[in-house]
Amino acid sequence: MRDENINHAFLDGVLSGEHPDVFYHFGVSSGDPVLESFRDVRAIIMAGPKGRIVDFAQRWSRERGGAPVIALPKEDRFVTRYCDGVLFASHGMGMPSASIAVQELMRMVFFLKRGDHGAMSEVFWARVGTSGGVGLPGGTAVVTTEGVMADLKPYRLLQGGTGEYSFDGRFPLDVAHAIIDSSAGSGIPIEKGRTVAGNEFFLEQYRLDGAICMETPESKMSWLDWIHSQGVRNIEMEGAMFAGYLNHWGFPRFAMICTTIVNRLEGDQVTATPEELGTYREHIGDVLFNYLHATLG
Repeated sequence: MRDENINHAFLDGVLSGEHPDVFYHFGVSSGDPVLESFRDVRAIIMAGPKGRIVDFAQRWSRERGGAPVIALPKEDRFVTRYCDGVLFASHGMGMPSASIAVQELMRMVFFLKRGDHGAMSEVFWARVGTSGGVGLPGGTAVVTTEGVMADLKPYRLLQGGTGEYSFDGRFPLDVAHAIIDSSAGSGIPIEKGRTVAGNEFFLEQYRLDGAICMETPESKMSWLDWIHSQGVRNIEMEGAMFAGYLNHWGFPRFAMICTTIVNRLEGDQVTATPEELGTYREHIGDVLFNYLHATLG
């Protein structure tokens, strides 16, 4: 863990009892008894849709002998479920929304593990979602090696009018390889590669089907061909921030697994049938759970 990047000025006072930490968007604070049940958390699994979080928690419960599922009370922004060492949490769509969830969960892990670096470093983080493939057919599970923005540079934020904050978007390769190995023989097509995280669904992803379109078919294909040549295999909307924030604190175990639902080299709109989309989403769940079982026992 990178202790110098942890906000001790605020978080140490939580541990000492000087003040609580209010995880506002999850509807709970560090003083609430429900969090005592979360002390043994070993993995945090994040996804955009609330329904996927509920489904994952129910599946984990079934596969862990009917282990109880605990819900946090506030669900207007994010939905959270805890079951047998795994905290499942939705993050909405896009890096602004997801960054709120990630920051509050990082603070929560600090509180749950009492600031112990060794215990914090053992927690596995994963973002699971859907994406547009870049040269990959629908249904391919992509395990990300680096999250970048549309210009292939790392995630960054404006520092007022004076500059930028920049973050390291690399994912730990040993974890990525372990995830791929744990699904060997499953029949699920799996690729690893870089992932573009767009701040906007239409313009930054060079789509031609938005209400506002700034590109031509030629400029779109030029961008897609360029990012493909640079090792990008899919496009989504959260990964660069997700890796950047976890790297900032020095978490060593995290990953992103996204299934492709369209090959952007062939078109913009998702034309897969509901049955096909269901199968694609099952792929990411299977890859995730294969790894969880392999690592959590």
